[in-house]
Amino acid sequence: MDGGSMSAGAKTAGGCAVILAVPLVWFGVSVFSSFQRMEPESQPDVVKAAQSATARSADQAVSAQVDSRVGQVRAALPWAAYLGTTVADVCQTVHTPSGSFGARSTWSPVTCTRTDTVYEAFDGDLQQRLAQLDGVLGGAGWRPLGQVAAPKQDRSGVVKLPYYVPITRDFTPPTGTAAYGEQACQVEVTRAPHLPDLDDGTAAHDLALKDPSAGTSYYRAWQPYSPAQVATAYPAHSAVVAFTLSVRYGTSG
Repeated sequence: MDGGSMSAGAKTAGGCAVILAVPLVWFGVSVFSSFQRMEPESQPDVVKAAQSATARSADQAVSAQVDSRVGQVRAALPWAAYLGTTVADVCQTVHTPSGSFGARSTWSPVTCTRTDTVYEAFDGDLQQRLAQLDGVLGGAGWRPLGQVAAPKQDRSGVVKLPYYVPITRDFTPPTGTAAYGEQACQVEVTRAPHLPDLDDGTAAHDLALKDPSAGTSYYRAWQPYSPAQVATAYPAHSAVVAFTLSVRYGTSG
C-alpha cells in the first residue's frame, strides 16, 4: 500500500470518528440536560421566610383573632371547666416529586399555620349540653356544617361537630389561595373514658423532631397538652369538649 492510499484511509477513519463523535456529544449533552432538569428546585429558606416582617405581622393578626374567637366561646360556657390548650404555630414547605420523566420536582411556597386546640370538661345531660353549646357557637358567629340538632357519637365515642368560624383576613393569605373570610373549625365532645381525637398538630411536630435535617418546618410556637393530661378530667367530670381552630397565613418567602 502506497503513502497515498494510507493517507486516504487515515482521512476516512478520521472522518468516521468525527461523524461518530457528534451524536455521542449530543447524547451526552442531552443526558446532562435531562439530569439537570430532573434535579429538584432549590428548597425555600423556611427560617428566613418565617422570620420575615410579613410573617411576623400576619402571625400577630392571626394569633389575636384565634385567641379572640376561642376566648369568646369559653366565656360563654360557665358550666365548663378549663383544662388546657395546645398551640402549634408552624411554617413549612412541602416537596412535590415530579410526575413525569425529565421534569423537575418542586417545593411549595412557605406557608404558616396556627392551630389552637382548647379542652374543657363539663357535667350534666349530654344532649342538653350539646344544644347549649350549639347556641353559644351560633351566638359567636360560628356556622355549623350540616345538621347539628341531634348529633350522634361515632364508634370511638366522639361527637364531631364541624363549624365555619368568621375570620377577618387582615393579614397575608398563603400564595395561591383566595382571601376568604371563614375558617373550618372542629368541635368534639366525648364522655368518659373516651378522649377527643382532634389533630392538634402533635403528630406533625413529633415527625419534624425525628428528621430535623430536612429543614422543611420551623415552629414559631409550640405548646403541647397531652391526651394523658386531658384524661385527668375523668372521673371528676363526665365529659370533655375540645375546639380546634387552624388559620393559615403567608410569608414573603
